[in-house]
Amino acid sequence: MEQDMQMVELPGVSFGGVSRGDGWSASGRSEYQMGRERHDGLSLQKERGGHIVTHVRQWLLVPQDVDPGTWSRDRIWQAAGEAERRRDSREARYFDIVWPRQLNTEWAESCVEELFRPLVDMGLAVQVDWERSPAKDGLPNDHLHGLISTRALSNDGFARRKCRELDVWFRFDVRVRVAEGFNSLAKRQGLEISFDPRPNVERDGTLPPEDKLPKRVLGGRRAGGGSPILKRRDAQRQLRDEHQKIKKRIEALNADRQAALDALEQAFADLSVLTSLQASTDELAPLSVESAMAALMERGISVEQNIPIENVGLVLVIGDAFIVDRGDRILLEEPIRERGARAMHSLARCKGWRDLTLMDSSGMPMPVPTDPGVVFSLASPGPDWSRLERLGKHHVVQAVNAIVGLLKSAGPEERANTLGRVSRWQNPHLIRMVAQLVAYAQSETESQVPARTIKQMTMHALAGRSDLLSIFQLEQDLVAMTVPGNALSRPFRPHPRHLDYYGHGEETRSIFMDDEREGAV
Repeated sequence: MEQDMQMVELPGVSFGGVSRGDGWSASGRSEYQMGRERHDGLSLQKERGGHIVTHVRQWLLVPQDVDPGTWSRDRIWQAAGEAERRRDSREARYFDIVWPRQLNTEWAESCVEELFRPLVDMGLAVQVDWERSPAKDGLPNDHLHGLISTRALSNDGFARRKCRELDVWFRFDVRVRVAEGFNSLAKRQGLEISFDPRPNVERDGTLPPEDKLPKRVLGGRRAGGGSPILKRRDAQRQLRDEHQKIKKRIEALNADRQAALDALEQAFADLSVLTSLQASTDELAPLSVESAMAALMERGISVEQNIPIENVGLVLVIGDAFIVDRGDRILLEEPIRERGARAMHSLARCKGWRDLTLMDSSGMPMPVPTDPGVVFSLASPGPDWSRLERLGKHHVVQAVNAIVGLLKSAGPEERANTLGRVSRWQNPHLIRMVAQLVAYAQSETESQVPARTIKQMTMHALAGRSDLLSIFQLEQDLVAMTVPGNALSRPFRPHPRHLDYYGHGEETRSIFMDDEREGAV
């Protein structure tokens, strides 16, 4: 079964300013990214959830004309702090990204180069650190910390003016850039996934973001007014954990469903395939349960079970065999016995198929079994038969008169809908023929169409074509217009015993019992 590209959630992306007003400094942030934290003036190794945070690798990116031997990490961020004068100045910017589990971490360097190189091209200094800590499920939680200077760097030091181009870069489409970078890596790895750049608030089935709390509240639960805020934040985290468990459960159920569908497709490969030339012009959707059941009940075929499966088709259990309507083809279990052959022809007739082709599971053509319910006999010609009827066109005369009779009882809107359905059938001869029948039904008062008139209409519809194939197709399509519920007839009317199968609710009765006629033009 052909699968669409899987859309996955973009992991955490955060960015902001390293500001003195918030108690940060560029040098302190640089140490933090390397797995160190300061407490009471001491530099300690960073811990998360009782586990040590591992510093995996660091990238120090500087402009091309800057000597990396002169400008080390310590000197860069010390100079960045010295370049600022105000007490609440922003010394740098941070840009943090959680590494998606779907991508191999071997591509981390390519990701750093793709996401942070545009900032270096602006003349800025960038420090990127790769950290790893255990997640709640025990798997590694890899993330990238980026620290970016706010002024252009040269061998003479930082520029006097800040780089406003950096502010513009962070103002628009940051998540989109990250998603595009990850999508590029996924494509290079041969993965059929696409990362969704939309934030949580814009996605269906997601929770709003967690409250961002000030440092004074995070510093201690006894801070003034901090306890209710922290309880709210803890409740948000608990809700998020439960939400993640539900999402994983849904993903597991979807995986089970996909496995079942794959097994079903494997079983379908062993079935015979019935198709038709008309399947290319008809709608590819399978028959509805109501249409299929009515077509089968009309022929006296009992169905033990009907199972509509989304994106697969309609499975019908008939006796000890089953038939699958997949829209453009009908699958049958071999050997095809009498009930199966009758059901096959009933469904094909309901679809409006006339030229049937049957192949076995290996793809070899095989003869189409005849319909056991059809008895071929010659009708005895009566004295009132026309010349067309005596030439073997009795079924065509009956079809034309049935169509005209139904067009007479139809309203203008239904006649227009009939012409629309006929035009989609892509038989220009039929379009011209039905247009004449519509005009005849509107103007004439006779109940029966004379044979001479039918012959003249047919000659005009064929527009000079006299080959047997065109004549045969026109005749078969006219007959198909009188088959209840097929693609050429008007909107389907259920079988009279429909309510025996689907209940007797008032809503059902109001929908289906307003017109007892079964099928029409």
